[in-house]
Amino acid sequence: MAQTDLQIHSSLTAGGELSPRALAERCCEERLTLAALTDRRAVSGVPECIWRGAQLGVRIVPGIELDCRWREQDFLTLGIGIDITCPALLEIERTRNDSVQSFAAEQAIHTIHEAGGLAVLVPPNEMDDTFPVAAFDGIAAYGSHSRADTARYHTLTRRHGLIVTGGSGFLSEDKPPYRPGAVDFYGHEPQVAAAFLAAIHHLNEEKRSFHHDSI
Repeated sequence: MAQTDLQIHSSLTAGGELSPRALAERCCEERLTLAALTDRRAVSGVPECIWRGAQLGVRIVPGIELDCRWREQDFLTLGIGIDITCPALLEIERTRNDSVQSFAAEQAIHTIHEAGGLAVLVPPNEMDDTFPVAAFDGIAAYGSHSRADTARYHTLTRRHGLIVTGGSGFLSEDKPPYRPGAVDFYGHEPQVAAAFLAAIHHLNEEKRSFHHDSI
């Protein structure tokens, strides 16, 4: 079991079982030290999850999951390290029960960048060479993919200078993967976690610099 899981969901996501607080507690039970709460089209569970995680020694990073479409392909984009007070994200959550329209890839990336986060591609099952990989900040290379696909995604991250992440996509203890932290990093978890935290630190430094310069 991994100590890092950068794609987990609370009960704010359809099919999710655990409240944000209970999810942080479950992460602690599974001995996670780093997780990203990426509820689908929702950010309101983040404060409670971060608060409870901090009490238990689990660092929770704020995130969101967006349904996207490029040409005829459906896929997911994660926004990680986001400012959950960003008006665009609050509007997404306010309208999430409306007739759901998938975001265009460029729209999702723009919204996540507007919120100060990293736009991480969860690769679709079929992804040819025309897919706009370079527009993203990272690829979730570890998760439910085969080892061969993970190696392919690594090649893409090196080619385009992207970060590598990975997550279980945990929703419920009644559905695969059944628990947070069910990610096989094939021995590379320390490097993945360190590079991710460095990217988040860089984001935070940029936000502080922007705030200081705008005063």
